[in-house]
Amino acid sequence: MQRSSILLAMAFALVAAASAWAQGQAPGRDRAARSNTACFNQKEAEAEAEVRTGIQIREILRRCAQIDPGGQAYLDDWYLFDQENGDRLRAAVELRRTALGRIFPNRGQAQQWETDATVATMKPLQTNEAVCKSTYDIMERLKKEQWKGFKYYARLQENILVYELPLCRK
Repeated sequence: MQRSSILLAMAFALVAAASAWAQGQAPGRDRAARSNTACFNQKEAEAEAEVRTGIQIREILRRCAQIDPGGQAYLDDWYLFDQENGDRLRAAVELRRTALGRIFPNRGQAQQWETDATVATMKPLQTNEAVCKSTYDIMERLKKEQWKGFKYYARLQENILVYELPLCRK
C-alpha cells in the first residue's frame, strides 16, 4: 500500500506540473492575481483536490479497463464509490465552480480554466501495468475505507495545488 501511495504522489506531482503550466495561460489570471482573488480558501482547495482526484482515478481506471481484462471490475468499483458518495462529490464540484466564479471575472474564463485543468491533469499520464496496479491498490483502499480513504488521496493532491492557485491570505 505504501508503494502505491508513493507512485500516486509522483503521478500527481507530474500532472500538477503540467497543469500549473497550462493554468498560467488562462485568460484573466493576471488581473485576478493582482486583485488577490486568484486563490482558494481552505474549503475550496479541498473541493478542487476532491474533484481532480475523482477525475484522475476514474480516467486512469477507464484506460486500464481498455488494456487489462481485470480492469473493468475496478472501474465498476469506482462507479459504485461515485454513486455512494455522489452528494459529497457534487458538493465539491459546486464549491469549485463558485470559487472559479470568484477568481475569474466571466463564466467563459472559469469554464476555460476547468477545461484546461482537466486536459492538463490527464493528457500527460501514460497508462501502463504499474499505473493500473497502483490505481487498483487505491480502489482496494477506497473499498475498505470509503470516503476516509478518498480524502487521504485528495489531501495529496491538495498539497500540490498550492503551486497552481495558492491558499488565500487572511
